[in-house]
Amino acid sequence: MRSTSSRYGAGAQTFHWLTVMLVLAAYVVSKCDPASLYSAGADGLRRIHETLGVLVFIVVVLRLLWRLIDSMPAKQPMPRWMAAAAKLVQFALYALLIAIPATGVLGTWLVGIPVTLPGLDIAPQIAKARGLGQLIMEIHTTLGNAILWVAGAHAAAALFHHFYLRDEVFRSMAPGG
Repeated sequence: MRSTSSRYGAGAQTFHWLTVMLVLAAYVVSKCDPASLYSAGADGLRRIHETLGVLVFIVVVLRLLWRLIDSMPAKQPMPRWMAAAAKLVQFALYALLIAIPATGVLGTWLVGIPVTLPGLDIAPQIAKARGLGQLIMEIHTTLGNAILWVAGAHAAAALFHHFYLRDEVFRSMAPGG
């Protein structure tokens, strides 16, 4: 479960790849109804999307808590600019993984709609402000698109390390390694 000096452990890997799957699934579901996730016909998709978003948030919180008790593998030698870029992308991913669910819930509540989960509706916990809610939902959508670009850059860098630099960066997080 724990990381070693050369590889992330099963715990960190599980959180990483579960996050990847949940984010991709939430994004795909959000694109299934071209009209709107908030149309009457898209109620089931909205529930799935919102459930996936809440799960992303929970997994990220657990992942951050796991990082407090688990060590990280030793840093691979690389140029300073590459290490700085890796830190920047990692920070951006964590910021987006927190901001996207937060803006989704906030925007939904501000337009006066409950957050819907399977078998549970969480009524708005703040006063309705439809215009602000719509703006925050636009930000939510923009952030949702942005995470794909940032995660894509992250994946491309991992593949660059694996196939071009032939170092251990990719293998340290790859299942089965």
